[in-house]
Amino acid sequence: MAREIRWRGDLSPDRPGDVGRAEKQVWRPGRPLVPPKSIVDAVRLMQFGAFLNVLEMVRGFLTRGELRTALAAEAHQQGLNVSATSLDKTATILLTLTTLVAAASALVWYSMSRATARGSKWGRIIASVLFVLALLGFFGGLLPTAGLFHQVFALALLLVGGWALVRLWHRDSSAWITYQTNAQE
Repeated sequence: MAREIRWRGDLSPDRPGDVGRAEKQVWRPGRPLVPPKSIVDAVRLMQFGAFLNVLEMVRGFLTRGELRTALAAEAHQQGLNVSATSLDKTATILLTLTTLVAAASALVWYSMSRATARGSKWGRIIASVLFVLALLGFFGGLLPTAGLFHQVFALALLLVGGWALVRLWHRDSSAWITYQTNAQE
């Protein structure tokens, strides 16, 4: 008595061998409805970017004395006679500006992560525009003028934002965003 052997996989005699290779695996909704890994990665990266900006605010407060010392050294190098109250006011203004920018950046990072988690198609476009603006700000203004720590910190934020953008434009992310904006049950 002969036994029939059934192969499983792409080369199975039950179907053509090239069927599995022609089809691309794209994210499909399941039950319960969960976003694909690319969206989860992008959301986590954006939340990490917000956390980095919060750390920048803390760093600003912790290094206030160093900022004042650096301002005094710069004034002395330029031959200016600056009073202590002037140095304190300048340090306070710079610290306030740093804190406001970091807080606004953290808020934008977090709100973009929430929009991404919801599957907003505009969130992805806004994130792309903000990344281009961050690149322009980094290479146009920050790179030639900032210190090494700020350059490394800004580069870390750019890498986090760039990787989040890569994950946002992944094929599975596109399928998730399309499904969320045009749900077809």
